[in-house]
Amino acid sequence: MAPKIYITQDPVLEDVLASASSKLADLGWTVVPGPQITPGVPLRLSAEQRRTFLDGVDIIVASSRARISEEDLDASANLRALVFPSIGVDAVDLGACAERELIVANGATAENFLAMSEATVMMMLVLLYQLHRSERILRENQPRPAQMYARMLRGRTIGLIGLGRIGGGVVERLAGWDAKEILVYDPYLPADKAPANVRMVELDELLVGSDIVSLHVPLSDQTRGLIGEKELRAMKPDAIVINTSRGGLIDEEALVRVIQSGHLSGVGLDVTATEPLPADHPLRTLDRVILTPHILGHTVDLYSVMPDVLVGNATRIMRGEQPLYTRNPEVLDAWAKRLESLNG
Repeated sequence: MAPKIYITQDPVLEDVLASASSKLADLGWTVVPGPQITPGVPLRLSAEQRRTFLDGVDIIVASSRARISEEDLDASANLRALVFPSIGVDAVDLGACAERELIVANGATAENFLAMSEATVMMMLVLLYQLHRSERILRENQPRPAQMYARMLRGRTIGLIGLGRIGGGVVERLAGWDAKEILVYDPYLPADKAPANVRMVELDELLVGSDIVSLHVPLSDQTRGLIGEKELRAMKPDAIVINTSRGGLIDEEALVRVIQSGHLSGVGLDVTATEPLPADHPLRTLDRVILTPHILGHTVDLYSVMPDVLVGNATRIMRGEQPLYTRNPEVLDAWAKRLESLNG
């Protein structure tokens, strides 16, 4: 029987998912496209939709614009795995997957995480040098400022919250920039596993001591609202805050209040709690905030490899092999035993 795969719809990844769907169909797979997604509203399947879309599927393909419930995981007795085109897998509870011996594959290619690392360093520089302010001087024929405002990255203290692949890539790319110090808060990273050129600290010390604070953690119950008004006001008055990870990590209402009070010299957000950001959101009115629509690290290089990685993960799973990129490798042994029962 041909493998059956459900592929969620996602307007951000439309071309990627269409290409992967075509490749899988050419291989003889039965491809079930999911229902349309309303922008800004994470897709949650109803009971009727589960029966329509998930019955008998071997693999679920999801993205950050969907929410996979435990009922979804139980909708097909044939389910072997979940596959995400990108790195983030916060659309599903990994614990629930482990309980069901389901492997979770993602697209953790170098093009994926290193593009975000590069983009994060770019955001640091744009905010330090206030590029848009300099651009406006020329475009609006303003007089040359009497005092300069740009600041070098050299000699600054960089604080990274989370040191996974993207955060690690930021550390690598900052080598040679002569930062004063790189501070890292990551309660899941043992100190002896940290790069030699960083100093592991608690969150409070990082916030107080950093000139730039950059977030690189997934969104979970533990990290939602991690940076609130107290944390923002603990930062230096001229500190810069960057979030290229997930919306919801920063309390956006508090962020607006803090910026409006004159605290912080710049903020860069590639992600927001609601995407797309509502047209009337007060963040859009603040000069010191750079907003991008969750696209900062989405390069041509990345989109050219994503369909093949998705297909590669899916085909390896159906052969009973470990995916190219596995988010929960601790489940592999139990998963292999489960496959034996499915195939038996």
